[in-house]
Amino acid sequence: MSTVNREFESIIQNNHGRIRYIANRYAKGHDVDDVYQEILLQLWRSFNSFSGKSSRATWVYQVALNTAVSFVRSSVKHSKLAKAFEAVDHHPNQSQQEKCHAEILQKFMANLSDVDSSILMMYLDGFNAKAMAEVIDISPNAINSRVKRIKHEFEKQYIGE
Repeated sequence: MSTVNREFESIIQNNHGRIRYIANRYAKGHDVDDVYQEILLQLWRSFNSFSGKSSRATWVYQVALNTAVSFVRSSVKHSKLAKAFEAVDHHPNQSQQEKCHAEILQKFMANLSDVDSSILMMYLDGFNAKAMAEVIDISPNAINSRVKRIKHEFEKQYIGE
């Protein structure tokens, strides 16, 4: 296997959950696998042109989100983007507490807009506002405002004021 193939495979393995989440978020049912495959194809097609101006993870988010949105728009005209967040990877060795936290997060994110859900996912993955702004194409200040609002809403729903 060539170095390029190994590097690409490593990127996919490191970002599998993110890619799967985005596919689940923007598609329903059997379309999820189609969107997932389309994202992988677009990542492969653009892999050699990655310029390094952002991190690989930022690049993956950007390609995945753009591909998912384009896929859904082309397959479902004049309808809203699907709000499906159907699966959280449950591993047999995952503790009950971790499963509970994942279910709470899944429920909360299902009620967010696609943009806010993507922002929250990147925030939880440790992205800063500048990196998120590159992916979402809104200002870092707007990102920070949305993060603050999302946190406040989560606290209101699950922690209490």
